[in-house]
Order: sequence, then C-alpha cells, then structure tokens
Amino acid sequence: MIVAADLIDMPQWIYVAAVFIGALGGAIRAGEDEHTDLVGVLTLSAAMGFGGAIIRDILLGRLPPQSLRDPSYFVAAGVAAGIGMLFLYYLRKLGQLLWWLDSIIIGVFAVVGVNTALLTGVRWLPAIVIGMIASVGGLMLCDVLQGRPSSIMYMGPPNAVAGLGAGVAYVLLARPTEPIVTLVLSTAVAVLIRLSGQVFHVSVPQPRKHAYELKMRRAFRVARKEGTLPEGIGELSPATGSLAAVTLAHPQPTAEPEVWDEADDDVDASAPTETLVIDEYGPGLGQASPSQEWAAAVEAEDSGEPEEDQTA
Repeated sequence: MIVAADLIDMPQWIYVAAVFIGALGGAIRAGEDEHTDLVGVLTLSAAMGFGGAIIRDILLGRLPPQSLRDPSYFVAAGVAAGIGMLFLYYLRKLGQLLWWLDSIIIGVFAVVGVNTALLTGVRWLPAIVIGMIASVGGLMLCDVLQGRPSSIMYMGPPNAVAGLGAGVAYVLLARPTEPIVTLVLSTAVAVLIRLSGQVFHVSVPQPRKHAYELKMRRAFRVARKEGTLPEGIGELSPATGSLAAVTLAHPQPTAEPEVWDEADDDVDASAPTETLVIDEYGPGLGQASPSQEWAAAVEAEDSGEPEEDQTA
C-alpha cells in the first residue's frame, strides 16, 4: 500500500505546464462567447488553469492554496490567456490537437491531485476522489462563471471518469523513483478512456434514460396487447436512444394497385420501411415529451388511475 512517506513531489514544471495548457483551453472557451471581454478571458483562463487545484487545496485544508502563493501559476495563466486572445482564429483550427491536449491535462490534473492528497496524509481512496475532482474542477468553475449547466453533470464524454481512471492508475503504479513514468502511464489511461468516448461513442450511463426506455417498452407492450397502438405503428427502434421512434412499413407499388388492408399484419418483409421519430429522448427540463405523455396515458388506463400531470 502506498503511504505518503514513499512519495516525492513532482517537478515544478509539471504543475506550471498543466496550468498553462488548462488556461489555454479556458481562453479558447472564452473566445466562443461573443460577449466575453478581456477581464472575462483572463478570469476563465485562470479558472480553467488552476481552479481545480484551488478546490483540491481547500478540500485538503492547504490554505491559502498553493496556486495563490506561487506567482508562476498566474504568469502561466496570463501567458496562455494572451496567446489565446491573439491567436484564437488559428487555435480554433487545431481542434483535434486541442482535444488531445485537453485529454492529457485531465490526466495530469488527476495525477497531481492524487499525489498532493497522498503527500498530505490522505488515504488512497479519498485521494482518488480528490484527484478526480481536481481534474474537472476548472471546467466546473468555468461553467458556473458562464452561467451554464455543469457539463460533467449531464450525459456526454467520460471526462470525470477519465480523471478517476488516471487517479486509480497512479495509486496502483506510483513508485518513488519513477514519478515521470508513473505520470505518463496514468495520463495515458485518462486519454484512452476519453478516446473510447470519441471513437466508440461511449458515454456515462444515465439512470433516467434507462428508466425512460423501460417505461416506453412497457407502454408499447401494453398498448400492443390491448390493440390500442396508434395506427401505422410497427416496432420500436432498438438501441437508438429514442425509443419513441417507430418503423412504418409501406407496401410495394404495383402496376395494378390493390386495396391495402391496414388491419393485415402480414406486411411484405421486402417492402421499404421508413423510421418516423415521434420525439427523441431528452433530459426533460420540466416538460414532458409526447412519448412520455402517451406512455403515461397507457399506464393510467392499465392501472385504472387518472393520468398525472407530466409537466411537474
């Protein structure tokens, strides 16, 4: 088991480089908002650069935070903000490169956070959690400052999971004589986790979406059993994330058109089909979708209870 006495401080340039890359991402993020001025760019650069480190030090009781005691962090964030403002047009064209840098910085922030926590005397499990928070703390602060919902709280790329993976890898691989090698390997774990999201479209599971899918499946089965499905509906589209999608079967046109009996279930399998999306699954935002209203009506009829208001 790793103990604080077995660890050593990482070189200072690793901390400063991490702040610089993070602050550069903050400057680019600020440039996406047409109303952000010079103060806004500097603020977002600082928040993205060492916001996670400040949260980490507050959790560890290291006050004032190290980022506020060492001017090199402010210099790194300021230089990054200046580069971001002057070369924003060109930096936006480096989207893929910036994605790789962002992935690397998540891993570095997580490793630095775990290492700092272990050096403070925190046990390995809380240290991993602190490292994960440090890896996305700057992003959370930027979301708050820009008045946006925190991106790590919604379904999307596995950013926080990448930081968690890097922290776990560091705890398992840390050696006092190999800090750089351990840093590189742990950061690679974070990059691979984020890469799985981009290449394989892996996202963090969303409990509400799973509940939505179960609700739609059950409502569909009940409606089909009772013969109350809307006219023209075939089957729910599988694994699309929008189980309100239905498949409509169309008969092949012939030289001598025949009357098509809509009640006939024996539709030609070779007939062309069309997927009609009633509505796609969404986070909700306090308003029920047409699919949810339909499913609620089916459940109410099945249970014999009056339908509840779905807009609450």
